[in-house]
Amino acid sequence: MKKLEKRWLQTQSIITRFFIVCLLVVLVLNVITPVKTTSEMENRGLAQRPTLSWETLWDGSFFKNYQTFESDQFVGRNNWIHFNYLIQKLSGVRKIQDVYLCHDQLMEEMPEPNQTQLKRNIQAINDFANAHKDINMQMVLAPNAISVQSDRLPAFADVKDQESEMNQITKDLSIQSVDVNSALKKHKDEYIYYKSDHHWTSLGAYYAAHAFNSNIQLNQYDKREVSNSFQGTLASKVGSINIKDEVDIYTPKKTCNYLVTYNSSNKQTRSIYNSKAFHQRDVYQVFFGGNEGMINISINNNSDKHLLLIKDSYANSLVQFLLPYYRTITIIDPRYYYDDLDQQMNKDIITDVLFVYNTNTFVQDTSLADCLGY
Repeated sequence: MKKLEKRWLQTQSIITRFFIVCLLVVLVLNVITPVKTTSEMENRGLAQRPTLSWETLWDGSFFKNYQTFESDQFVGRNNWIHFNYLIQKLSGVRKIQDVYLCHDQLMEEMPEPNQTQLKRNIQAINDFANAHKDINMQMVLAPNAISVQSDRLPAFADVKDQESEMNQITKDLSIQSVDVNSALKKHKDEYIYYKSDHHWTSLGAYYAAHAFNSNIQLNQYDKREVSNSFQGTLASKVGSINIKDEVDIYTPKKTCNYLVTYNSSNKQTRSIYNSKAFHQRDVYQVFFGGNEGMINISINNNSDKHLLLIKDSYANSLVQFLLPYYRTITIIDPRYYYDDLDQQMNKDIITDVLFVYNTNTFVQDTSLADCLGY
């Protein structure tokens, strides 16, 4: 009995020493490992070492910020995030944060609408349209995967009725709404939403473009795969590394020359595609390199139409299908645009306005009304 007790105490001692050594190794590694500014896996900036001062000590912000810093800079953080994802999925967890874990796909939960801001945005669009009655205006309100492909959700997933939410929004708008919901539901079994990201694919964007303009036909474009290993925002959020996506781009078969100007830098290119993104984690940035406050596209064709596109990131993959049909396209992202929109419209001789938003973003947007000036 005493031998067993002695052996147990020795085992406990070995285990304790092992954990102490592991803890010390981790602490040393955390100290000597260079501080990272961004997480490619999570696609976000990481907390930096906070500044120590009497003020930050007094108000307690130093200790709070240092905890965040330690959490963000922890050695092997990406591995721990993925390990946590595997453990939760194997244990039957159906949702991590606001992401549903489907069979081979991740889906973003529908957020609670900001009712005050939503009403303000709808009224701002109506007032904007009333002030520009000579301009054709339309809205593309895109449903999210959780609505269109709800049959892929885990059993007993309790989700809201996004379609009813969309119908109420379009009913309250005075401008014409394009029924992309029906168009996408007809093709819900196709690859119209990324499995690891909250965006629609280029194919999904095409079906929306066709619903907007029936002259746009898929056989007018050449398809090119630029990645088959894209891991999007939802994979980053939950820690999945096994769900990967294909990213395709579509270029007009008929020669379509154009010039893209980025307002923030005055950079000019002959393509809407950012080839650097082919080798980045966020391959969705292949479209324009991400979001910009204003982008101008001048197309060499005989069209007399000048489009103002007011949008969120869903529109980035839609533009490739619109190029042959306009003389110019002015793209405005209200989250990053702070100039006078009416002046820009006069300057660009705008004939058409198209709003493109995914519903999850639109019901929480806090920048659109201010951008429109209402």
